[in-house]
Formats: sequence, structure tokens, C-alpha cells
Amino acid sequence: MLQGLFHRLSSTFSRAFSYELNPLYWLGAIAIFLLVLDVISGIYLYIFYKIDPRYCYSSVAAISSSFLGNLMRGLHRYTSAGIIFIAIAHMVHVLVTDRFRSYRWVAWITGLLGLGMFLAIGISGYILVWDAKAQLIGILSGKFLSYLPVFGHSIMSTFFGADIKLLGGMFRMILYFHVAITLAIVFVLWIHVLRNARPRIIPPKYLWASLTVYFVLLSIFLSAKSNPEASLSKLPFNISLDWAYFFVYPLMKLMPLSTMWLLVSVGTLVICLFPWIIRGLRAAVVTIDKDKCVGCERCYMDCPYEAVIMQRTFEGKKKAVLNENKCASCAICIGSCSFKAITMPGFQWQAMLDEIKERSPEFVLLRCTSTATPPERNDVFTYTVPCIGSVHPNFPRDILATGVKGVMLVGCEQDDCHYREGGKWAVARYNRQRKPYLNQNVDPSKIRILMVTSNTDITQQLNAFIKDVTGGGKSETVAVRGLKKLNYAVSAIVLLIPVVLLFPLTDFKMAFYPTDKSAIVLSFKYRSTPSVASARSPIKVDITVNQKQVYSKVFNPRGIRRDSAIFVYDEVMINPEESDIKFKIEETLFPEKRSEIEVKKQLNAKDSIVITYDESAKNFLYLK
Repeated sequence: MLQGLFHRLSSTFSRAFSYELNPLYWLGAIAIFLLVLDVISGIYLYIFYKIDPRYCYSSVAAISSSFLGNLMRGLHRYTSAGIIFIAIAHMVHVLVTDRFRSYRWVAWITGLLGLGMFLAIGISGYILVWDAKAQLIGILSGKFLSYLPVFGHSIMSTFFGADIKLLGGMFRMILYFHVAITLAIVFVLWIHVLRNARPRIIPPKYLWASLTVYFVLLSIFLSAKSNPEASLSKLPFNISLDWAYFFVYPLMKLMPLSTMWLLVSVGTLVICLFPWIIRGLRAAVVTIDKDKCVGCERCYMDCPYEAVIMQRTFEGKKKAVLNENKCASCAICIGSCSFKAITMPGFQWQAMLDEIKERSPEFVLLRCTSTATPPERNDVFTYTVPCIGSVHPNFPRDILATGVKGVMLVGCEQDDCHYREGGKWAVARYNRQRKPYLNQNVDPSKIRILMVTSNTDITQQLNAFIKDVTGGGKSETVAVRGLKKLNYAVSAIVLLIPVVLLFPLTDFKMAFYPTDKSAIVLSFKYRSTPSVASARSPIKVDITVNQKQVYSKVFNPRGIRRDSAIFVYDEVMINPEESDIKFKIEETLFPEKRSEIEVKKQLNAKDSIVITYDESAKNFLYLK
């Protein structure tokens, strides 16, 4: 059902773009192209960016103040978001068209890994801007990671307080991580396409040129803007949310971290295991008869997955050898071999020819497994083949020699071929542009290739072919039918819509805290007194507001031996009013070691007070 829905959508797009330029068939290449634009703009921003958290916000503002800087920043923002949406669309395309199982599991896993790396790159990049969004995303990311004991509260506590050096160290780590993951993604993408003989990494000129123009215009007229500058003494209540990268974060408003981790972990695991959960039955692989193989290398050159390799025998002759682990059972190599050296169970050409002779139909229709189902007609014999690329040009010649009037091959739209290149090779062979050529003695007018999606009704095209053949029409080449006309006006609008939608999707206003409340934020690093056994003392933190206790919690030292510093981060929401706030910290093993702070302040909605610790002065203080 999902495949049928996708094919309906892709047919609609093909009417506007043609099947050769249909962007749904070039999603992976478009994502890589956007990555190139993203890296180019990122290098420009890196040159003028200042890593010091005291100046990074102003350096971003300075970059945005120039025309070129504003353009590059917009390109960086929108292309990075576009990568995520396109990558997800590509994943859905692969899933609904059943291109993730068996021999394709490597591409599926590396694709998911690449998507995760893209998300990590984008999140770290947003933090480097150091505006209110960056601060809150850093806090929320720290909260998510704090569920793992190895992190605790150490990440969150760096985004508030008086220790600017700690924040500077965090920024350097994030920047290096941002650059390193960007470099690593190239290696992952290389593995992603490694099993494809001729990976498509560059979209057609019309698509990449149009996208470039649209992203440039979007960056100029709807330029990327920063949120207000981050403050170490203020909790951001509202930010502009980028749904491309932060779609998981709103879950923190709805469920506890334990449930969120369970949901994200199980969901990720299930998606990764799809190739094994939804296994299906793998078709039999081809068999190569070395005695018949003459070493012409056509099967080796045509295989889309490099499953056929050439090896030399002891006699010094080259022979084709099959790597069964890479074989997709597409039988395209059978369509390449003129010496009948390659066979596959379930696709026996001689048995098919014998049946055609017995039935004596007027027309024969050969369709691949993933294309449209033809109408039933008494004068048409239909046979399903693995791929139209598996139909050697000699097959229609032999069929026509039995007295059949015409042969039609029906396959997927060329750039959405289930086996990547079957339709492409079939068209080239039958039009004598690629070996093995259609025999010169065969009338190309009696052969037609039709490229359509699975939901297409091909009755009209079949009737037209029968009429052309019976009417005696002549052609010097095999006619190829499909949606090949580009509608510039419609395609331009269709391509523009998702690009423009990136602006609201990357600038969605959202509050992560109740906007009718005020906040007390605890954010500090504290080294408590070590005991005799070298383990440091836990600390107890109490907060009272207007003589009413609103918070009490014990924090333990980190490390296996409990001998490391304690990182504390927490948020206490209170009503906005005239407040008498008392903060008290006490080492539980040494009750005499305590500190207290009292703050009297009129708090308004969305106001915050940050209680932190100054290690150089060895005392607690509050920031407001």
C-alpha cells in the first residue's frame, strides 16, 4: 500500500519534472549536493568565527552584517536543515520501495549512521552561535545525556554560572567535534555507496542549479537570525525551534527522561534492524558457467552492485566470477551475456520461448516485478522477468521469429529502477548504444519499451503499440515511452515550495518552560571535603521561598570511588511574586561545613535567579 502511494506521488512529480528529472529519484544525490554547499558556507563562517564564548555571539553578528556573510550564514542554516529533511525522505523512499533488505543492509545501516551524524553536526553547530537557543539546546542536550551515569550534570552546569573558562573549554570541544564529524561523514557516505558500481552523487543540472538559486534567494530575503544573546545568569524560556534537528526535544515536556530514552533507544534499534526483521525470501542468485564464459567483461561492466568480478584462470584466461553476497538476483548480467553463460533459477529463457511457441500469441509483453500490471488480453502473452535489463536483445529477436507481431518491455521509470540501472541498460542496448546491441536484422518498430510506475494503467499505451505495429508504422530506433517532458513552470513551483518551507520549519517559536513562572537555577561545580577513605562527602541542597521549602536534594560525588567533584544542575519553578529565597548547602559527612545565601527580589514571569559557586573565591553567589 505504501509503495502504491509513493508511486502515485512520483507519477505526479514525473508529469512536472519528467522521469529523468524527478527529484524523488535523486534524493540521495540532492542530500550530498546540499552537504557540499553546507561545507563551503561552513568553511567561510569558520574563518571569521571567534571561539571564545565572550565574543562568539558578536563575531556571528559581524559575519551577518555583510552581504556575503549573511548569504553564507543563511546557506549554512538552510542547507543543513535541508539535508535532514531530504535524508529522511530518502530513507522513507528506500523503505516503502523495499530497497533496504538482504544485499542492501550495508547502505541502510550507514545511511542511518549518516543521519545520526548529520543531527550531531547540526546540534553542535547551533550551540556555537551562543544565543538563547544555543544555551537552551545545550541544557536540554545535557539533560538528555545526564540520564547516562558517565555524564551526570557536568554538561548542563557549564552553560550557567561564573566559570567562563569551563564554558570556553566546552566550546572548543564542541567546535572540534563539529569539524571532526563533518570530516567523518565523508567516510560514512563512501561506505554507503561502496556496493554501487556507479553511485549517483550529483543530481541533474536542472535540479542542482534550481536548488542553488532557491537557497541563495532564501538566504538573502529570509536571512538566518540569531535569538537574543545567551546570558550565564538567565534561563531562556522561549526559543525559535529548528524542527530539522530538535524534533526530539519537545518530548522532554511530555515524558520523563527514562521513558524518552526507552522510546528513542527502542525506536532506533528497531529501525536499524529492519533489514533482518522484515527479511522476506531472497531470490536465487545467478550461476556463471565458466566453460561458456569468453571473458568479454560485459556482465562485469553492467552489474549495478559489482557482484561480478573478472579473474584469471590457471591458463591465463579471464573468466567472470560471482560474489554471491553482493548478488541482487536482478539478472541484468543475463541480459549482458550473448553466450548464454549465465543462468538463474526461475528465469529460464528457453522454457519461456517454448511456451510462447505453444500459445502462439500475437503480442508478447515482458514486465519487471516492480512495474505496472498489464490488462489481460487474449492476443497478448505476459511474462514477468526480474528486470527489463535482464532481457537480452536476442530474446525479442527469437520471439519475433516465432511469428509474434510485436514485443513490449515494461519496466520502472528509468531513474527509479528497482535495480538502479536495468532500464538504462535496456534502452541503450535496444537502441544500439551499448553492447550487446539489438541485431541489425530486427525491425525496431516491433519493439517498444515503456517505463511507468506500478500504479499506472498501461491499457492505452498497449493499445497504441498494437495499433502502430498492425498499421505498419516504421521506426529506425526502439521507441521509449514514459513521462519525459519537463514542465518548467510547474516544476519550478513544486521545487520552490519545500525550500521556502525551510524558513518556518527552522524558526518555530516554542516555550520549554511555563511562561507564567519564574525560575531558580542551581548550576555549580563543588569539591566537597574528602573523608578518611578518600571519598568526598555528599552535599544536601535546600531551598525555601517565603519560609516554605520548595526543594531538597542530596548530590553525590562522581567517580567509582566517589572522589571527584560534584556537578549540580537543577531548575525550580516558582510563582512570580515578591520572594524571600534562602539557599542552603551542607556537606552530609561534615555538617559544620555549610553555606547559605538569602535573596529578596520581586520576580516577574520568565525571570530567573542562578545560584552558582565561584571556585577562585571559594564561596556561593547568585546571578540575576
